[in-house]
Amino acid sequence: MSFGNFLKTLDPHLFSQYQLETYKNQSGGNVAKPDFSMAAGKPVFNRKKSFSIPSIAELPDSHFGKKYILDRKVPAERLTEIYYTDDYKSFIKETFPNYNKKLVDNDKRIVLPFYDQDNNLLGVQGRTVTDSKIKYITIKSNDDAMKIFGLNRVDLTKPVYVVEGPIDSMFIPNCIAIMDASLYTITTILGDHDYIFIHDNEPRNSAIVKQISRSIETGHKVCIWPTHTQEKDINDMIMSGSTIRGLLHIIDTNTYQGLKAKLQFEMWRKC
Repeated sequence: MSFGNFLKTLDPHLFSQYQLETYKNQSGGNVAKPDFSMAAGKPVFNRKKSFSIPSIAELPDSHFGKKYILDRKVPAERLTEIYYTDDYKSFIKETFPNYNKKLVDNDKRIVLPFYDQDNNLLGVQGRTVTDSKIKYITIKSNDDAMKIFGLNRVDLTKPVYVVEGPIDSMFIPNCIAIMDASLYTITTILGDHDYIFIHDNEPRNSAIVKQISRSIETGHKVCIWPTHTQEKDINDMIMSGSTIRGLLHIIDTNTYQGLKAKLQFEMWRKC
């Protein structure tokens, strides 16, 4: 295994410190830090602008990939951050030449890149727009890369909203997505900050219920959706007519901590 994975197994706390130091020094984990000393005065290659595939903003409105994003009412200013490919396998091979796991040919996907605080590419998530059995395929640039969407936009000195899906995070200010239901793990990755965990609204989903319980146990703030809310996630709420301002009001007025969070959680799960 890589050194990072070994350290994670041995000591998770020390691993989180290792991750922070790695990206603070822009070393990219197992990948050696490039030497640009011979290119003084020249622009440094920015992986954020190097994709050969088009962004959603560049596609015609009639394109089914762009239509998918527009139908989800993603804010217009975020369309340049989302990409589309007709062949996810070829795109991954071009972007990460050393990736050697099996992928399907001609797999059409929406591509959501994620970066660290210095805009270094950490990886990409491909979201299918066809009937593929695999809804999401997330690939990291290296074994030690943090799987967090939105690090390049977040201000950790302010309250940080934490959600699961990258698209959900685009509707909430100062929000990151960890692309996993275990939102509480962000505390071991980024350290202790003022987090507000926003899980999906699925009281009949035992896995979600378990993850919310663990988020509450961290002592951080957790949004417990009102029992009258029918939609299962933030994007569904926006698509159903909620405004971003109205959604933020619901989140902020239904955020709890400690014992009160436990009481509200029990009411929610029984609704």
